[in-house]
Formats: sequence, structure tokens, C-alpha cells
Amino acid sequence: MIAQARRQASRPRRSDRSLRPLAAIYEQRSREHRRQLGRDTMTSGAFGLSKSMLRASTAGTVALMLASSPALAQTEGDTERTRDTTIVVTAQMREQVLQDVPLSITAVTADMLEARSQTSLPQISDQTPSLILQQNPSGSGNSMRAFIRGVGQADQSPSVEPGVGIYIDDIYFGTVTASAFDLSDLERIEVLRGPQGTLAGMNSAGGAIKLYSRKPNGEGGYVEATIGSFKRRDVKASADFTVARDLYARISGVTRNRDGYVTRYDYACLNPGDPDVVSGAIPRLASGSDCELGTLGNQQMYAMRGQLRFAPSSVPLEINLSGDYTRDTSETQASVLIASAESANAGSANPTDRSGLSIPYQGVAYDDRFVPYGQYRRAGAVLNDGFASYANFYDPGVMYSAIAAPPGPPSAYVAGAPLGPFIAESASQVDGWGVSGSISYELSDSLSLLSITGYRKYESLSGSDNDNSPVVFIQDTTKFYHHQFSQELRLSGNLVDDTVHFTLGGFYYDASTRYEGRIHTPFSGFCPAATPCFSFINDDTADLTSYAGFANVAWDITPSLTLEGGLRVTHEQKDYTYARYNPDGNGEYLPLSNPQNPLTGQVGKYEETLTDYRLAASYRVSESLMLFAQFATGFKGGGVAPRPYSFQQIRPFGAEKIKAYEAGFKADLLGRAVRLNATAFYMDYEGYQGVPQVCLDADGEQLPVDQGGVPGLCGQYLNIGDARVQGFELETTIEPVWGLVFDGSMSLTDFEFTAINFPTTSIVVGSKRPGIGEFKWAAGVQYTLDIAGVGSLTPRFDVVYTPGYCGNFTCDPNVNVDEYTLANARLTFRSEDEDWSVSLEATNLFDSYYYLNKFSSYYVTGQPGRPQEFALTLRRNF
Repeated sequence: MIAQARRQASRPRRSDRSLRPLAAIYEQRSREHRRQLGRDTMTSGAFGLSKSMLRASTAGTVALMLASSPALAQTEGDTERTRDTTIVVTAQMREQVLQDVPLSITAVTADMLEARSQTSLPQISDQTPSLILQQNPSGSGNSMRAFIRGVGQADQSPSVEPGVGIYIDDIYFGTVTASAFDLSDLERIEVLRGPQGTLAGMNSAGGAIKLYSRKPNGEGGYVEATIGSFKRRDVKASADFTVARDLYARISGVTRNRDGYVTRYDYACLNPGDPDVVSGAIPRLASGSDCELGTLGNQQMYAMRGQLRFAPSSVPLEINLSGDYTRDTSETQASVLIASAESANAGSANPTDRSGLSIPYQGVAYDDRFVPYGQYRRAGAVLNDGFASYANFYDPGVMYSAIAAPPGPPSAYVAGAPLGPFIAESASQVDGWGVSGSISYELSDSLSLLSITGYRKYESLSGSDNDNSPVVFIQDTTKFYHHQFSQELRLSGNLVDDTVHFTLGGFYYDASTRYEGRIHTPFSGFCPAATPCFSFINDDTADLTSYAGFANVAWDITPSLTLEGGLRVTHEQKDYTYARYNPDGNGEYLPLSNPQNPLTGQVGKYEETLTDYRLAASYRVSESLMLFAQFATGFKGGGVAPRPYSFQQIRPFGAEKIKAYEAGFKADLLGRAVRLNATAFYMDYEGYQGVPQVCLDADGEQLPVDQGGVPGLCGQYLNIGDARVQGFELETTIEPVWGLVFDGSMSLTDFEFTAINFPTTSIVVGSKRPGIGEFKWAAGVQYTLDIAGVGSLTPRFDVVYTPGYCGNFTCDPNVNVDEYTLANARLTFRSEDEDWSVSLEATNLFDSYYYLNKFSSYYVTGQPGRPQEFALTLRRNF
């Protein structure tokens, strides 16, 4: 029995320091099964390289390659170089060798993460085709934009759902906030591209990212410390031990700390002769002579995790329990001003100087003197630094209370007394914890039951001075309170002489998110320009319940041909409750919630039942080549208007739906010295969720101006268009001789809108989706050199090209993000017994300056990527 073999093999043997991991047992079982079917499984390393792959055999490599280095020819007893390196994944809810899975998937091992110096989830997008993972810009909190094949989500509002499902040990994580996970103590990461509607369920229209933790096996551990640029100080450790017979535990922890790489300067301190500084309209806040107020983009976090695994040898049972805690107290992410209101839309069809918009309420023009770097920096300016900002997070008191709300457009509202100073938080923080448990029980030799239960809770705090200047345009402090519970049951089996494999199951998810914040935006125009009053407390709650039933079946019709099918029916319901209060918390904020326009207390409802299905076929042409084709559907759940300016704007929007067709091959060539996987895809994208220019009523008609129909002030999401997405993905690993490994990937994502569903949108048929690039590639090389009697030396070099993209539907030049190419390098020495290692790494080796993303309003800001950095890491394995 599989579980029994796994338990027996995983019991610790103190004399065996090379105890095989759990995955090796899965690999052996999968190989045995393939041999029974007459098609032996390939055993070369997967695209994600493990430590053992670096020392893997080249037996079977063509004679020319061996002849080029005869000293590396294997001897009969050279077992170290014939170690199996197959990666086993669970993408289809059962253990399978990566090369036998008929879908587009990238598996990244822990050793590959280390080799690439990757420590957080967004970094894995470097080597993964069609994947974008980036920290959101300032103003979006501690959140991440995640897209696969052009499908995903960046908005952190709980009203909208992620478009890429993220799973931790098969437990769904329900928000883009707090999703940029640390990658410590993982066994592997699986990135499943394309809709996973029947395999991964929740909001996996674009695909799914699955993180799997290392499981306790009874012995071993490590301690690792890193020092580096910007006072980087990282420490992580793990200990694995036997608690009692058949009971194993693992404890791990990590702390990461480094200074911010964008410096905040006090404009008044650096420019004492500016007339607005002399008049006091721009106050001085810095107390030191260096005029520094702080930094942006630092990191300060720690996390802990504990696990228990109970695997009694006498019972076909395995229980895994885990608990984790994370505390992140980092500052607001890096952000700089690229163009002020003077030049924000320069080069567009209708350029306008809007710097005078700030004069009435603060007496300070929002012009290009606050731009510290780039084409709009003024000649002779004090700063000429791409990593500098004049953000001060401070309103000296230009905002006023709202005391009356007459009918009419927003500018008719009446302001009262000044509110006084407001200081926003410089924060991008998360405080969260979670517990989970899985129970696996073998009912018979061919039938097993799996239960997966999870609970997670977090609080996040974020703040921004989004305009990166001493002028008050957008400031905010936001808090999210989120908790979720999920339960999944799976019944799996193998029938008809192990030729039919099935999984039946049910899934339940319940989550609640409270969105509380102080929104502080003078320029919005709800009161006369001289007395701005758009400052209020937002206090919304989103409650989501989802449950589903699913089935997946695979039938090995012949030893070479397999057909697969899946079905999932999902029902979702979301209730969104709105509240808008005065800045002091007393009374409703009148411009958004008053007797004629009651927003506070309103509840928006979304409810939908969705059916997803999948058909796939795979054919093994030979031991070294498999062909596959697939049709699959998926969805990203709908919701309710996230930011309405009036109750008339509240209306639900439906799910985004994807129908995807893909075909490809997986090949191991030249005696498994070359691995090449390729996929071509085409997707019909229905119901793209976006914000219209003018809000619509339930009948699809424009709302009147006095009922929420003000152009540019729409807080709705609607299914505003349809699109088609097509492209391809390639991944390869080449090991011409022992120790030398080349790996690479490339992808093309061609996203084009094909239909417009509402007339008040910026979408144009034939236009591209903003924020999504097209062609992407990555390449890496490493060589492991054995030093007899000492150890090994492994240099590695990586190059990653990330495409540029339009920042909005009209592709305004100042908002577009340019492509960039980065190079990273790492040199690692390992002792002969592999107990000690020391690594020197360099990221952004050639110190390129680039933007990860940009934000556009009446100005343009950007999030610059990290500059050149170096780090030294020492590790001790036990």
C-alpha cells in the first residue's frame, strides 16, 4: 500500500544521513506503476533543479558529449551520479511524475529557489513563463498583483476576487493582501498555468500557485545567516526530530531585515529659498541636518512555523498538523514621483497642465519642482536621484469638515471648520497566523480518503503619501481584518487493474474581511476647491461563502493513451456592507451618506452558481516524448461595487469566465540530457471586470449626474468587455556533461479585447489589457565543480527579460512601463559532506534602473525595482 510504504520508508535511520525525502517514495511508486503499463517514467531532473540534479548521471548521453569530457564517464559503482531526480507533483490531486501531467506546469524545488537567491513568492515569476507576480504600488497596501496568461487581479479590495488561486499545502488563501509569502522551508512550488476550474477550484481562472512545506521526517535541520547591502540581516533555521514512536515534529523560523532603498527627503529643508517654504505653505518637518525623513521599501519581518506528523506503522493513517505566525512591520513600499500635475499627461492626445489644482486649498502648485529624477526634473534642482522622494505623509490642515449636503453634483457640497493636521502611516504591515490539518486514511489497497482543514487570520496596516510630494493630493491609512475557514474532502481510488484513477470531493470556504481606512483626498472636488472636504473613514465588510462538489477521472485506455475529465459545480454568495463616517468617527460622512443619499448601512449582494469542466488527452509516443491536449474552463468570482460615491452606484458584477484550449508536448531527448516542454494556448475571456467611466444603473443606462453619474467618479466594477488571449510557453533544461546545467524559459501572451459590453468604458476593440506584457524570457547556467577531498564550487548566472506594457487603455506615454533585463549571479561552496555551505550573491548585477509598475492619477508615480545588491550567506546542515 502506498501510505504504508511511505510511512515505513520515512521512519528515521540515525546511521543514514542521506535519508530519502518523502517525494522519493512517491517517485518509486510512480515508476513502478508506469512500468506495469509498459511505459517507464523518465528520471532526469525537472525544470526546477534539485541538489541531486547538480550531481546527476549523464548515463545515456550521446557519445559525443561524453567524449568531450572523458574524465566524467561513469564507473559501475558511481551511484552518486545515478541518483534519481524525478519531481513528483500533485497538480491533479494525485501523485504523478511531472513529465506525465497533461497540462502546463512549472515545478520549482527548494534547491532551485536557493540557487536563484529567491526568498519571496513574487521572485518565482522570473523563471516561470506567462507569470507576473509583483508587489503592488504604494497605496495598495501589503498586497501583490498576480497574473497568469494575462488573467489575474491587482485590486486589494475585498469586493473583488483574485484571478490566480494561491494555495499553501492545498489550502486556498483568499486575498491578494498579505499574499507575498516568504519562501522558507518549502519542499516545492507548483505553478499551474491556465484555468484550473476542476482541479484547484477557487478563483483559479488564470491558474494556480501551490506552495508545499517540508514535512517532518524525524531528523535533520539547518541554520542559515545572511548579511548584505542596505544592512541586510537574515536568519533562518529549522529542526526536525522524533517526538515519540511514529510521531515527528518540525520547527522553523525566519527573520528578514534590511533598510529601505528609496530615501524620503524634507523638501523645505533641502529648498529653504523656495517661496512656498518661506511663506510656510510647505512646512519643514526634518529635525536633522541631512534633511532625511525616513525610507521606503525596507523589510522587517519574522515568521515561525511548527508541524507534527503522525504516521503509525500499524495503521494506514497519516495525520499532519501545522501552525504558523508572521509579523511584518515594514514601511510603505518604494515609490517615486515621475511626473507631477504639471506634466502627468504630457505627450498624450490632450496634454494639460493641472498643477494649479492644488493652489486654492494649500497655496502650493503641484508642479515639477517635486520630481527628483528623470525627464521632468527641473534643471538645477537639488536632487537628481532615482531613489528619492519628497513624500512626507503629512497634511498641515488643508481639509475641512462637511457640514451640509445640498442636492446636485459633488462640488455643491458645503464645507465647515478645518479638520486640522493629518499624518498618514508609513507602513506595509501584516500580523497573521494560521492552523491547518490533513488526515489521510487508506480504506483499502485501491481507495483512500483525505481531509484538509484550514483556518487563517490576519490584520494588515498600510499607509501612503501616494503623490510623493509635500502637496496633499492622496494620503491614506488602511487596515484589513481577514479571517477564513476552509474544509475539503477527497475520496480517491485506482480501479480496473490500476488503469482508472478518480477523485471525488467537496469543498467549503467561508471568509470575512473588514476594510477600514482613513481616505484623505483634497482634489476629488466634493466641496469648493478652496475648502476641500473629501476626508472620511471607510468601514466596509465583505462576507463570502463558497461551496463546491467536484470529480476528476483519468483512464489509461492503453499503456500509451490516457483520457481525463473533470467537473466542478460551485455556488458563491458575497454580502458587502458599506459605511462612511466623519474623520472623528462620529456621524455619517455627509457627501457619501446622508438622508438624500444613504450609503452607510447599504448591503450589496452577489450570488452565482458556476459549472466548470475539463477534458484532456495524453499520448506517450515513446519513452522520451509525450503529447497532450486539453480543454478547460475556470472563473474568477464576481462581487459588488467596491468604492461607490452614492447608493445608486451599488450593483453586483458577475464572474469572469475562461474557456481555454491548449496543446503541447513534454520531451526528454539525447538520453535525457535535454528536457524540452512546450505549450500553445488559446483562451476565450468572457466578462472582463473593469471600472466604467460613467456608472450605470441596473438596466445598463447611465446614471444622472445628481445620482452618481459624474464622469470619472464611478466606484463600480462591471463585466465591461470580452477578449481573446493566445500564446505559447517553452521550458528547457540541458545537461550536456555532468555538473553543467543550462535552463531557460520563454513565453508569449497576446491579449486583445474583442467586444465591448457597455458604452461608457475606455476599452477599444483590438486594444491590449493594461499591465500585461507580451514576450518574456529567462536563461540560466550553473556548473558544479568537484574539488577532491574538499567539496564543490558552484557558480550560477541568470538573466531575466521582463516585457513592458501599457499603463492604461489609451497607452499614455508617461504611464507606460518599459521592458527591462536583469542579471543575477551566485557562487556557492559546499563542503564534501554538504554540512557546510557559503554563498556570495549579486542581484541586479549591472545596477539597472527600472520600474516594476506605475500609478496614474493627476500625476504619475512609479515603484522602482531594487538596485544592485550583494549578500553573503553561511549555512550549516545537521
